[in-house]
Amino acid sequence: MTTGARVTALPVVPYEHERHLEGLLSLYARVLGEEACARRRVLIEAIHERMPGRDRHPLRYVVMDGDRVAGTLGCLPADFIVNGERVPARFTCDLLVDPHYAAAGLRLERRTLGTLLVERARLGGGFFVGGLWMTRASHKIHLAAGFSEAMVLPSYTLPLDPMPFVARRELGRVKAVGALAALALLRAGGMVRARLSLQRRDIRVEAVDRIDATLDATLLDLARGYAVTRVRDAAYLNWKYASHPTLGYRILIARRACACAGYVVWRGATPDDECRRAVVVDFLTAEGDARALRRLVSRVVIDAASEGMESVSILTTQPWARTALRQLGFLPRPGGNSWVVAGWEDHVPPDWLHEPERWHLCSGDSDGDMCSGIVAMKPGASSPPRRLESA
Repeated sequence: MTTGARVTALPVVPYEHERHLEGLLSLYARVLGEEACARRRVLIEAIHERMPGRDRHPLRYVVMDGDRVAGTLGCLPADFIVNGERVPARFTCDLLVDPHYAAAGLRLERRTLGTLLVERARLGGGFFVGGLWMTRASHKIHLAAGFSEAMVLPSYTLPLDPMPFVARRELGRVKAVGALAALALLRAGGMVRARLSLQRRDIRVEAVDRIDATLDATLLDLARGYAVTRVRDAAYLNWKYASHPTLGYRILIARRACACAGYVVWRGATPDDECRRAVVVDFLTAEGDARALRRLVSRVVIDAASEGMESVSILTTQPWARTALRQLGFLPRPGGNSWVVAGWEDHVPPDWLHEPERWHLCSGDSDGDMCSGIVAMKPGASSPPRRLESA
């Protein structure tokens, strides 16, 4: 392994799947552990064998120390609608550096291997957006590599089981009793409103296994109602959600008469989740169509409650959507999700970077659950590391 100042000369090169796969898997095994490495292998193959737009190379960069992969950064292709025009874009994801290099304190003008990876990806050109599932460390690296700070994206949560919420906050007895009562009331009101919403006949919600390609034109028209949003079509949505190799997503379609009024994608908790939380990862309705969104989210709330979920969470940048969620009892969660962009100057006015209402973004508008996280572990540690504080 290269040590000392020589590490700064390690090349960052485009990933070649057949040439670099085993080295990449070795990096995952060293840093994340064998079990996580096995899951990542399935996801990497899903990207390189089936992802729409995978012909836009490179899909990844790697730092090479001889034949050893010392770090990696994914670059997932996507298309955005910006002011009605289709714009090719990429998401950064899966930023990971072997901690033995990072822990050695090896720097060149304060640039880490992570910074070099992100710089190399940004210099490839194009409209680049940083992933939502970004740790504080990854956020700082993106900014150091020339990405621009954009808005912080809030998420909203409806408690379905108040007890775990209160228990995790370790409140005193009096405060805990008050908090339980308030959350129970909020939950009861949300369930009543969700049931009433689903009883109305003007919009019908149905579960589907996959998005039909005949809806592509409708979804594109819905997307064009927003100043900036990702293109959502059947090929991309089915690859990302319906055919996900390790997670089980549910897709709900809203219809007015026979016309599609939008969709929601959500999933229940995974075995690795610290709490049993259902997450709405993606939704699309016409801009301002609060009724369709409430109908879709109401179905998620009812289904998640029936399956014993502790809560339902959703991220949105749209003021009208936040109002619709509050009407169902959703509360804003503290903090937010970091969002950074690069290569935006030819597409987005500077003021828009800090105007969330211009963008329609969801938690799935990133690498989502495909590959995410930046990991830290002390050299010589015997157990796999935990992911650093997640956005």
